[in-house]
Amino acid sequence: MTGIVIFSITFVIYTNFFIKDRNKLKKSAKKGIKTFFKNSIRIFSIFIIIGILQNFLTKENVSSFLLKFKGIKGIIAGLFTGAIMMGPVASGYPIADYVKENGGSVGLISSFLTSWVLLGIISISMEFKNLGKKFTILRNLFSIIIILLISLIMEIIL
Repeated sequence: MTGIVIFSITFVIYTNFFIKDRNKLKKSAKKGIKTFFKNSIRIFSIFIIIGILQNFLTKENVSSFLLKFKGIKGIIAGLFTGAIMMGPVASGYPIADYVKENGGSVGLISSFLTSWVLLGIISISMEFKNLGKKFTILRNLFSIIIILLISLIMEIIL
């Protein structure tokens, strides 16, 4: 249903441009196709890297690595591991559950899951290209600070 709505809106917009100015439509379509193919290569490579990581980094491997750390070291280890493990957040929940069942701290688990969502080491080149280096660096720095604060607060509260 959503695809039909998006297609319909796009069709109406393109029809409107077709009626008003065909040259602009041709230029924008060429630029859009060129950008699509450039980004497709990047996105495809990101999916390959994610697939490789998810096949080699099993729930038990990641969990046993994370369980070696306690306190602030655990929070930092969770932060970096979550940033590397990028993927659908739902696939991080079983890892977090396994860590919790085996004595992992709440701070470690919250930093792991929060960085999984907010940071993306693998997709940083795509973010540089589309959003700019300054924005990407600032967003990631603020995300790291927020992740550390959330994890420390969670550790204190729970």
